[in-house]
Amino acid sequence: MIDSEHLVESYSAWLKHRTIAKDISGTVEITTPFLDHNNDRLQIYVERRGDLLRLSDDGHVIQGLSMSGCDIQTPKRKKILASIVNGFGVQQNGDVLAVESTIDEFPYKKHRLLQAMRSVDDMFMTSRSTVASLFLEDVEAFLEAHAIRFTPNVQFMGRSGFINKFDFVIPASRTAPERLVSAINRPTRESTASLLFAWNDTRAVRSDKSVLYAALNDTDRPVPSDLLGALTSYGIKPIAWSLRENYVSELAA
Repeated sequence: MIDSEHLVESYSAWLKHRTIAKDISGTVEITTPFLDHNNDRLQIYVERRGDLLRLSDDGHVIQGLSMSGCDIQTPKRKKILASIVNGFGVQQNGDVLAVESTIDEFPYKKHRLLQAMRSVDDMFMTSRSTVASLFLEDVEAFLEAHAIRFTPNVQFMGRSGFINKFDFVIPASRTAPERLVSAINRPTRESTASLLFAWNDTRAVRSDKSVLYAALNDTDRPVPSDLLGALTSYGIKPIAWSLRENYVSELAA
């Protein structure tokens, strides 16, 4: 038996241990353990603005995309960027992603900004010539092609009080429970750990029959077996994209 509470506690301990806060002339620089597409750790900058705190990435995520050859000024990518920013309740001012927060809201707002930063950074994958379309669009097209009922871009408040976002929810039927689907374009240790945390937080307040499927992009390389094992240990059903047709009947039920 795998102790799920221990897994969550170990993830929280890892997160705390790998997060570094440093004061730089009145601005707090928070270095997180999460990596961007260059394998650099994502950083958040916190400044006091009167009674509020301003949290931002100081423009590093969008500037990093531009420097890596990902032109975010194309109509499609601008639309994607706006959707990400609006979906996480983050403000965009030029290249800067930011949120304002009270002291009490800080953990929640930091979590939202970090989620937005990671989602925006994931747009780097759209600059590769081998990618014909966005993976999320591929997953949506797959669901539509097989007449699978779904609602896109759903959010649930978890046990922690944090809002956790999932890409699709398939409602329960007389023969199948509620099914959530998350699309992971780059299956890594960090993206997997983040999904495990979100699911463990969310399923505590959903039906005990609810199931989460993780659609994993294995187009360029196989998904590491340890990541598949971690997902399975949490009751998450991994769907390697190359084997997606094997799951049509249970998703359409």
